[in-house]
Amino acid sequence: MSLANSPFVDQLNTNYVPSDAEVLEIRSLLVDPTHDLARIDAQIEAMEVSLGQLKEQRASLKEPIDAHKALISPMRRIPQDVLLEIFFSCLPTEHNALIDPAQAPLILGRVSRHWREVAYSTPMVWSSIHIPALNYHITPPNLLLRFERLVEAWLERSAPCPLSISIFDQHFYGDHFEEHPVIIQLLPVSQRLRYLALMGDVKFFRPLLRLGSADLPLLKRLRIKSTKGSLECPNMFHISTLEDVALRTCTPVDPPSLPFQCLTSAQRSMCSDCVRTLFTAKSV
Repeated sequence: MSLANSPFVDQLNTNYVPSDAEVLEIRSLLVDPTHDLARIDAQIEAMEVSLGQLKEQRASLKEPIDAHKALISPMRRIPQDVLLEIFFSCLPTEHNALIDPAQAPLILGRVSRHWREVAYSTPMVWSSIHIPALNYHITPPNLLLRFERLVEAWLERSAPCPLSISIFDQHFYGDHFEEHPVIIQLLPVSQRLRYLALMGDVKFFRPLLRLGSADLPLLKRLRIKSTKGSLECPNMFHISTLEDVALRTCTPVDPPSLPFQCLTSAQRSMCSDCVRTLFTAKSV
């Protein structure tokens, strides 16, 4: 008898307690279905073994097939000039490139060996960088060293292209060190700086701010946001190539120190009173 026609259907999933005679009857009803279940379980187990073997065979075939298909993939045959256009299109346009392995340009070197070779040998791909703030008080020394080496390698790859660099570091270091390690890394590439944005304690920016026209022959745009310290009319303000200057300082800056004959845009914002002044430049 099929269990679908069992005389105990109405008692299933209830608190019904069968009598001794009914227990014997139920056991008799379960003999054939239990055998059928065991037979099906054995078939399933055998099929799973066969399926596992087939999956292993499939994997052993698929791996070399995929490897060979990769050799004839369209992206592998794409001309290098087209590939470079793709790279340039991946770069950010609203800000400098971030030191982020999930974004261009770093991610371009993680796709394939060919892409890495092309990306790493194309200076323009590395011509901008935003250097974030790492707290030198609490960041482990090995991570700081790794970060500084990454910045150094980035700058080396960018040669000889003009550079767009932004550095934001609002941490307070006190007397922890006199010179910011990352700022010192920028001095050897100063002659390639075209755009420079600095935010943080002016004390650490002074090695850059003391540079003059000979050290910064390409500098056109300058952004400085001082969270501490005085600018003290740095040499950088006298650079004749400057066209666009924006300052936000905690202390006054002498407007005549700026090269008005060349500026097309100049802005100053005082932290003390949040007053913004637009300087009138001769070439505006």
